[in-house]
Amino acid sequence: MNIFSRTKLPYTNTSIITDPEFGPVQFIAVRNVRSIRIFVQPFQGVVVKYPTGVSLRKARNFVDSKRLWIRQAIQRAQITEQKSQDHILLHGSPGKTEIRRSLISRLNELAREHDFHFNKVSLRNQKSRWGSCSAQDNISLNQKLYFLPDHLRDYVLVHELAHTREKNHSPAFWNILFHIFGALETRGMRRELKTFDFLFYAPPT
Repeated sequence: MNIFSRTKLPYTNTSIITDPEFGPVQFIAVRNVRSIRIFVQPFQGVVVKYPTGVSLRKARNFVDSKRLWIRQAIQRAQITEQKSQDHILLHGSPGKTEIRRSLISRLNELAREHDFHFNKVSLRNQKSRWGSCSAQDNISLNQKLYFLPDHLRDYVLVHELAHTREKNHSPAFWNILFHIFGALETRGMRRELKTFDFLFYAPPT
């Protein structure tokens, strides 16, 4: 057994092939996958990952068999791209210092208002989460919270503060939010927040 096997990169071969309909498609042979998978992400195009034991020809044939799905996925990605670009044109690109000052200041205000206590706070540029709270009551916030409407930003901040009391999403946790925002309002903001998922995708710089 190779004692360094865990340090090997999972990718073994990458090819970029121009498709007449989809443009450049990235094919990546990967050791630790069992089937061919297609990914379409905003600003990233079409990416195909396939097992190393599968030929590139078979991976390309698989793309041909999924053209309708890829076409629909690209349309959805283009909508997200347009929302993200429009958002930047509307709000601009504030510096990290301004984002950090604004979010941490509001977090402290809400903590004092509702008697929450946290340890440390950090800001990250996360791609799938608005925030998190550790077992040590350290709160991590997504920088993109800055661009949310105020009521949704506050919802996320209080959500993470509530985890300093309840570490999971038990009924006791939700009761904290219901007490602060109201049950109907909390459920409504959870739904509304999903409509801002486009903020997780920023145009390439």
